[in-house]
Amino acid sequence: KTPDALISGEAVSQVISSCIPSITDPWQMPATDVDFALIAIRIASFGEEMELEYTCTNTECAEEFRVGINLNQYIEQLGNINISYESTIISYGELKIHIKPLSYFDLSIIQRRSFEEQRAMEAASQMEELSEEERQQAYQKILNNLTELNISSITSGVQGIELPDGELVTNKEEIIDFVNNTSVKLYRKITDAITTIRETTDLEPVESECPECKNVMQVPLLFDYANFFV
Repeated sequence: KTPDALISGEAVSQVISSCIPSITDPWQMPATDVDFALIAIRIASFGEEMELEYTCTNTECAEEFRVGINLNQYIEQLGNINISYESTIISYGELKIHIKPLSYFDLSIIQRRSFEEQRAMEAASQMEELSEEERQQAYQKILNNLTELNISSITSGVQGIELPDGELVTNKEEIIDFVNNTSVKLYRKITDAITTIRETTDLEPVESECPECKNVMQVPLLFDYANFFV
C-alpha cells in the first residue's frame, strides 16, 4: 500500500528539499547519497534510535518481530566512504566507456517501473478469465519489459562513450543501441562497474535473533520510506 508519491520518489525529493535547502534539486543528487541524507534527517527529527520490522527466515517459524537499531553507526559508515563523483572509465579496445553514479531521478524511474511490472505480473497470475495462451502472452510482455528495464538501468549509468578520436557520445538513444549490440564481455564490464559503485554505499546487514525460535539472521538493511518518518 505504498503511496504513489513514495513510489515515484516525489515524497523523498520533497523531504530532502525541505530539510536540506542547500540541495536545490534532489532529483539530480547521486542516488548513493540519498540514504545518508534521509538518515541524517531522521536523526534530527526523531533521534538516533529506530525500529525495523522483520520476518524470521526460518520457514517453519516465520515470526514477525521488531529490531531496534542505532542510526548513528550508519551515518558513520557512509561518512567514511570515499565516493568519486567523477566518471569511472572502462577501456575496451580503442573505446572508453564513462560510468557515473545513478542520479536519484534515474533510480526513481527504474524503481517505479520495476514496481509496476511486479504488480502486472501478480495481476496476470490472478486473472482467472485469461486462457493459458493469453496468460503466457501477458507474461512474455512483462518479461520483455523487464529486459528493457534492465538495459535502461545499465545505460542510465553510462555517462558517455569516448571514441578513438576523443569525441564523447552522450546521446541516450545511441548509448542504448550500443549497449544492446555490444559484446558479452564489455556488457559484463559495464554492469560490474555500475554494481561496484552501488555496492560502495550498501549498508551493512543487521544481525538479529528471532525471539521465537532463536534463529540468527543476517538481514539486509532496507529502509521502508513509507514508514521512515512516522
